[in-house]
Amino acid sequence: MIFSLSLKKEVIKQIACFLLALISVFTVHGQKAITLQERVNPTLSLSVSELPDRILFQDMRTKAIVNELLVPGRGVGGLLTFSPDGQFLVASGNDGQTTIYALSRDTIRQLARLPFKTKLAAFSPVKKECVFVHSVKTFNARMTKYDTNTWKAIATRNIASDINAVDISYDGKLIGFTNNRLIQLLDYESLTKVNVNWEKEKQRLLIFHPNKQEIASVTAENNIQIRDFQDTLIREIKTGSSKITWLGYDRVGENIVSVDVDGRLSIWNPVQKNKKQELSNIFTPPGFTKDNNILIKKEQGWTTVPIDIEASQEIHDRLSSSKNHEGKRLKFLPQPIIGFKREAGFIVGAGATMIWYPKTGHASRFSQPTIFAPIVTYGFNGKQLAVGAYMEAYYKEKWYFTNNFLFTNNAKNYFFGIGRESNDRHKTAYVSDNFVLEGSVSRILSDQFFVGINYKLRKDNELDFEEKPTSNFHGGQGGWLFGIGPTLRMDKRNDVLFPTKGSRLEINYYWFNQEIISDYQYQELKFDYRKFIPVDWLVQGDVLAFQGMFNATWGGEAPFYQLPYITADRAFRGVWRNLYIAEQVFSVQAEYRSYFSSADRRFGYAIFAGLGDGAKNFFKDYKASIKAFYGVGFRQQLIPRYRLYTRVDFGLTSKGDFGAFAGTGVAF
Repeated sequence: MIFSLSLKKEVIKQIACFLLALISVFTVHGQKAITLQERVNPTLSLSVSELPDRILFQDMRTKAIVNELLVPGRGVGGLLTFSPDGQFLVASGNDGQTTIYALSRDTIRQLARLPFKTKLAAFSPVKKECVFVHSVKTFNARMTKYDTNTWKAIATRNIASDINAVDISYDGKLIGFTNNRLIQLLDYESLTKVNVNWEKEKQRLLIFHPNKQEIASVTAENNIQIRDFQDTLIREIKTGSSKITWLGYDRVGENIVSVDVDGRLSIWNPVQKNKKQELSNIFTPPGFTKDNNILIKKEQGWTTVPIDIEASQEIHDRLSSSKNHEGKRLKFLPQPIIGFKREAGFIVGAGATMIWYPKTGHASRFSQPTIFAPIVTYGFNGKQLAVGAYMEAYYKEKWYFTNNFLFTNNAKNYFFGIGRESNDRHKTAYVSDNFVLEGSVSRILSDQFFVGINYKLRKDNELDFEEKPTSNFHGGQGGWLFGIGPTLRMDKRNDVLFPTKGSRLEINYYWFNQEIISDYQYQELKFDYRKFIPVDWLVQGDVLAFQGMFNATWGGEAPFYQLPYITADRAFRGVWRNLYIAEQVFSVQAEYRSYFSSADRRFGYAIFAGLGDGAKNFFKDYKASIKAFYGVGFRQQLIPRYRLYTRVDFGLTSKGDFGAFAGTGVAF
C-alpha cells in the first residue's frame, strides 16, 4: 500500500528523517556499529531506510523523503535489498512476511507478499528470477526460486540453516553460498549440489565475480579469499581490517570494496593484493554508478567518489609493515588421530605436520618442502602408548632424506604360529617395549626416480607371554636388529595423500648381520608396486587402485615378530597382525574408491578384494594355500582442503577371519 506525504505530516517526516540520521550510527563500548539499515538504488537515485514500523524512501539528490511504507511489526535489522537493475525492492522483517515492491521514478507499488521471513535474496543476472533463502529453523532453511514476472515459486529445496551469504554467478549457471567452513555451489536450474568445498576457515559474505569464474569471500580473520569454481585458492588479501560487514565487486570486476565495523571503506586491487583507496566514517554499504564511480553515504548525504587508478603512497607505506604473510615458509597443520587395531583396540592421539618451504631463489625443480610430523597415540587395549616422528627433506643438490622414529610402551600383540602351523586357536598374547628408527638417503636421478641406501634399527625388550606358546618360534628374547641395503623408488603418482592416477614402485633390500649391532642374521627383500587408474564409473573422481606386494627373508632366521605378513595394515586389513606370517609372503589387491556424491567429496567409500599366501620358500617345495579377503570401507575427510581421509574398513577372509581397521590416509 502507498502513502503519499501530506502537508500536515511534513513536520513529522522531517523529524523522522533527522532521527534516522542521528541514530543510524551509534557507539557501543567505543566501537561503531550499524543499527538501522540504509540501501542505495543508483539507477533511480533513491535510498531506502528502515524504522521499526515503516520503510522510508529518500531522493538522493534533494534528500527529501518521497515515500513512506507502513509495515507494522517489521522491526529493524531485517532484509532490505534492491535488484541490480533497480526495478525491485525485497523487504522482510519480524512480521514473518516478505514483500516485493516495484519501483520507478514516479511510483512505488507493492507487487507481492510472500508468507515467510526471508534471510537472504539474490537476483539472477540473466533471467527474470530471484532466489530467496527463507523460513530458517534450527536445523534447516528453504531456498526457493521465484519468477519475477508472476512472483510464483519455480523450484525449492532444503538448505543449511547457518547459511550466511548467497549469490548467483555472472552466467546464471550456479548459486553459491557459505555456511560455516563450507562453500557450496548449486546448479541454478535444478538446485542440486555441484560442489561442496570444506575450507580451513569459516567463510562469509560470498560474492561472484561479475565476468569471471571466480568467487570472493571473507574469512574469520577478515581476509579476502578469491578462488575459482574448482576451489583452487587463487589469491588471498590480508586486509588487517576489523570485522568486515559488507563485500562487493565494482561493476567491471577490477576492484573489491569492503566496509568494516569501524567505518573504514577499502578499495582493493585483487590482482596486486593491495589497497587502492581508503575512506573513513562509512557505515552504509555503497553503490556504483553506471560509469563505475562509487556512491558513499556521508553525514551530509550520498556522494559520488571516483576510484583512483593507483594506490596512494600513504596507504602503500602503511600496509607494507603488515603486508601479506606470503613470506612465511612454515605451515603448521594439526591432525587428530582416531584408529582401531585388533591388538591395540581403539586408538586416540594427536599429531601435527610442519612444512618448511624452500627459500625464494633457493628452489630447484627437484626441491620440495621439508616435512616433520610428530605423533602421540594411546591404545586402550593393553594401555599402549606410542610416541614418534616422521621427517622427509629434499635438497636442491638432488638428495632426499627420510627418517621415521617410533617408541612403543606396552606394545600388545599375539602369536598364532608360523606358516602352516598358524591358527587362531593357538592365539597367545604377549607384551613388549620397543623402538624403531628407519630411513633412507637417496640420490634423485630425475623427478620420479630415486636410488640410495636404506636402514632399519630396532630394539625389543624380552617378550612377556601370558602363557607359553604351543608352537615353536624364534625371537622371544627380543634384542637388537640393524639392517642396511640399497633402495630404489619410482614415484609417478599425481598426489601423495590421495592418488588418482599414476604408479609407484619401491624395492628395498636389507642385510642384517650379527657382526654389526644386530642379534639376528638374515636378508630381507620388499617389493611394492601400486597403480592408480581414474575410471569415473559411478561419479566423477572414482579411482581403481591395484597393489602387488612381495616380502621375503632368507639366509638365516628372523625373529617371528619381524617375519613378513599380509594382515593388519596390509592386504588383509584389520586381521590379526601375526595370524598369517611366514618367511616369504605375497599379496595382490584391488580397491574401488568412490564418493556418495561427486559434489560432496567429504564422504566416500571403498570396495576391496585381495589374495595372498605365505611359505617358507616359494621357489622350493611350495604348496599353495591361497587365501582371499574382501570387504568394504567408509571414508570421511579429516582436514579441510586436503584429501586426507579417516577410514574404517571391515572385511572377511576365505577362512572366516574377520578384520576391522580404522586409521587415516589411503590403504595403499
